[in-house]
Amino acid sequence: MSLTEFSLKRPVTVAMVFVCLGVIGAMSSRLLPLEYLPDIEFPGIWVELPYRNSTPQEVERRIVRPVEEALSTLTDVERMYSESRDNGGGVFVQFGWGADLRVKGVEARDKLDAIRDTLPEELQRIQVFKFNANDQPVLVLRVSADRDLADAYDMLDRNLKRRVERIDGVSRVELYGVWAKEVRIELNADLVAAHNADLRQVAEQLRRANFELSAGELLDRGSKLTVKPDARFKTLEQIEDIVVSPNGLRLADIAQVLYTDPVPLRGRHLDGKYAVGLNVFKENGANLVAVADRVLEEIDVISGLPEMQGVTLYAMDNQAQGVKDSLSDLLQSGLIGALLSLIVLFLFLRDWPMTLIVALSVPCSILITLGAMYFLGYSLNILSMMGLMLSIGMLVDNSVVVSESIFTERQNFPGDAQRATVAGVDGVALAVTAGTLTSAIVFLPNIFGEQNNISVFMSHVAVAICISLAASLAIARTLIPQLTSRIPAKQAHAGGRAMQWLQRQYPRFVGLTLRHPGKTGLITLLAISSAVPVFMFGLLKADMFPRNDSERLFLPYHVNEVYALDTVEDAVDKIEAYLFENKEQFEIDSVYSFYDLGRAESTIILKDQETRTLSPEQIKDAIMENLPKIAIGNPTFQENRGGAEQLSLFVTGESTERLDDVAKEVARVVENIDGVRDGRVETDAASWEVRVQVDRDRARTLGLTSQQVAESVATAIRGVELRPYRTQMGEIDLLLQFRRDDRLNLDQLRLLPVALPDGGRAALGTMATLTIGDVPATIRRQDRRTGLRVNMFTEDDATTDDIRESIKQVMETVQLPPGYSWKFGNAFDENDESMASMMVNLLLALALIYIVMAAMFESALAPMAIITGIAFSFVGVFWTFAITGTTFQFMAMIGMLILMGIVVNNGIVMLDHVRNLRVSGLARNDAIVQGARDRLRPILMTVATTVFGMIPLSMGDAALGGDGPPYAPMAKAIIGGLTFSTIVSLMALPAIYALMDDFGGWLTRMSRAARGQRVAGFHTG
Repeated sequence: MSLTEFSLKRPVTVAMVFVCLGVIGAMSSRLLPLEYLPDIEFPGIWVELPYRNSTPQEVERRIVRPVEEALSTLTDVERMYSESRDNGGGVFVQFGWGADLRVKGVEARDKLDAIRDTLPEELQRIQVFKFNANDQPVLVLRVSADRDLADAYDMLDRNLKRRVERIDGVSRVELYGVWAKEVRIELNADLVAAHNADLRQVAEQLRRANFELSAGELLDRGSKLTVKPDARFKTLEQIEDIVVSPNGLRLADIAQVLYTDPVPLRGRHLDGKYAVGLNVFKENGANLVAVADRVLEEIDVISGLPEMQGVTLYAMDNQAQGVKDSLSDLLQSGLIGALLSLIVLFLFLRDWPMTLIVALSVPCSILITLGAMYFLGYSLNILSMMGLMLSIGMLVDNSVVVSESIFTERQNFPGDAQRATVAGVDGVALAVTAGTLTSAIVFLPNIFGEQNNISVFMSHVAVAICISLAASLAIARTLIPQLTSRIPAKQAHAGGRAMQWLQRQYPRFVGLTLRHPGKTGLITLLAISSAVPVFMFGLLKADMFPRNDSERLFLPYHVNEVYALDTVEDAVDKIEAYLFENKEQFEIDSVYSFYDLGRAESTIILKDQETRTLSPEQIKDAIMENLPKIAIGNPTFQENRGGAEQLSLFVTGESTERLDDVAKEVARVVENIDGVRDGRVETDAASWEVRVQVDRDRARTLGLTSQQVAESVATAIRGVELRPYRTQMGEIDLLLQFRRDDRLNLDQLRLLPVALPDGGRAALGTMATLTIGDVPATIRRQDRRTGLRVNMFTEDDATTDDIRESIKQVMETVQLPPGYSWKFGNAFDENDESMASMMVNLLLALALIYIVMAAMFESALAPMAIITGIAFSFVGVFWTFAITGTTFQFMAMIGMLILMGIVVNNGIVMLDHVRNLRVSGLARNDAIVQGARDRLRPILMTVATTVFGMIPLSMGDAALGGDGPPYAPMAKAIIGGLTFSTIVSLMALPAIYALMDDFGGWLTRMSRAARGQRVAGFHTG
């Protein structure tokens, strides 16, 4: 008993099954975790190496390079990147997709433990981080006020941070921009020199005097007591009274103990006011939108607290809003598309009950998909929502074909609706099954194939599409036949006059193509070759990740040196004042700026697109036209390429000083290339350093080694972190270092007393030469080679491929110094990898489609005729993008992948019916003509519903996640390719099928003749 027969015999049972599935789906829609991105673990680890108050060169030489050597022995390493800064370094190691990061993390820690004794003792705890899509904050808040918030840590920690942390679903909260007070022991260089104090001895005495430990347990009168000696500092006076030398010298004699704010090293502005940042992270599995809504509700309550009066809280980034915007755009486009599809169905069917029955497959399939996703452990995110949206246009296809076949059979069995229903469904069962499989199987390489940065995200899109298509097939085989069997057959189902005229004329046209196969073949070849001019004359522009202007413009200042924080803030104030003076002209909603000693950037948030009259690019040009000049840098806008990196070159070499000159020369060369309007070396602001060159002979005469002298200098300048100072409010950092004035005074540094083995003292200047020189703020290395990135800012119409070819030609003429080389940056690699990955998936999908159809039709040649529709569709895609002037990008490749599974459905539906007619005894050409006529209307209906369902998406500005790659190129690819393929296939497919059938007959005759069998019309010698 088939599914259809079971459905007709047990209608209530089947109806209740779908009611249950619908209820489960409706409940699942509320239970599904709502996330911005799925829970994907990026195959990389970041090793953080904190090392305070050093230099990038020292960090690179003593820490980063040894760590790189150790981590390079890990297996499956694809890329390594490192940074060396004055406060430490970090090494990023990227592995292949599919690597077990838990194992890699353990292996990395083992490698680091093996070299730990070779690293500096002052190196703080090494941390190894893994990356997950859910590690990003769900809310990034900015806090600003008319009053100074620099010393408001306790108030914000109490009223904001701790209250938000208690909200259900919040895992942790980061408060930054304000700092907790610290206890700082500031040494006076003059007094240290006067008392001949040994800094290493001072630090050791402070460590010994501030401790707490467990000394064991004892029994007293039957009770077990823990013994804990506690010598922690209780007051600042206790710290001052510590004796730090054998001669009774107290700490107060050479230092001042202060309970004070840390020295600010960075700042933030929100609309011209000093701002504080707050990052909110959610728990794994928590509903993103619900958590964000609860936090924002609590923020409203916090804003009303007396202590928070005059304090403004602003949501800078809200992932929940991105999900809402994306969902809203998709729902709007989906509803409009569904309405258009419904209208198209009615125009074809001219019967509202039948139209509604066919349309019923859409909500039922969506609800079943939501339920399946919940039980399979998937979340509802921007990728799965994209899959649901794409499937809407395809969900009615099976129902259309089945219902059309049923009403055709009703003409043959006018008095037996159930028999006609079973016959109608059986007649197209193979066709709809094969069509569903081909539509779904194109995603198989993304789900089960080799993982890469494309397939790991596409798999979530694919799962939603595959489940929904499977549900639509089940509905078409059970629920739709049951409902249509209860509708009386009407003449109106023949369609309108236009459809009736087309059904009369189309068989004549098919007969004409069968009588003139040569001309038909020539026209077909011309249709396919029409794509050649598109490429010959450069009508199609391709760029996997083109520039993507958003509602946020990023304006880095490119600070050229390290300056005092006040100096950098003055420059920020100057730029912000210009922006606020022209706020209405530039259509600016808000301005957020971040700055530190060597970096500054302003984020310009534009008004909503509905209220803007200018494009983001026009606003950029207007801002840059009269942007004030600043002495500390040269601000230019940063490019946004749909989430990908900016186009760049990477120049490598060993000498950091020479490398900067080479990279600047490369930047001057590339900015003269067509399509590149500017080239800049990505360097942080250079700073100045005091270089202490130890005289080894003099130091040895005094009984010291160079290392001992360096340690004394490090203690004086870098300072020593001691055990925290404990108060009733918690632990407070305790730091020993020279006063700021003494640390910045070169003369005082020359007089720094260094302890000698015999108990004497000698000034640092007597055993070392002190000079001043500049030093890069950050040293970057890629794949264990020191390098600098040269970023390129491109023109509007420039594509990655054009720029790549121009760079190759120009750089081949540039002679770099020996030992220096260049290579394309990661953005070019991502472009190539994405294109290669999608091409492999397209080829695999083509092979899988052929395999499925060959198995379904039990023929190796019939699928070849159907697959020609894919070639036609690609031609249609290329012409659509060329005519509309749309850049062919990554989302268009996804559209082509989906298109491959759709376009073959037309051929399957037609040729399956032709095959059945031939089996029933009809001559081949007669079967082709009748089969083409019978399947004309369902083909046009399925194509029209899909095309009209995509029109809103192709014309709108909906984007992935609200601000990611736009959906329009994908929709245009599906519309153009499906339309062109349908038109050409309806004209050429019958003749192509006949040609393949003749070719198959010829092969059969040759095979028989080769075996010596007598074949009519074929003679063997």
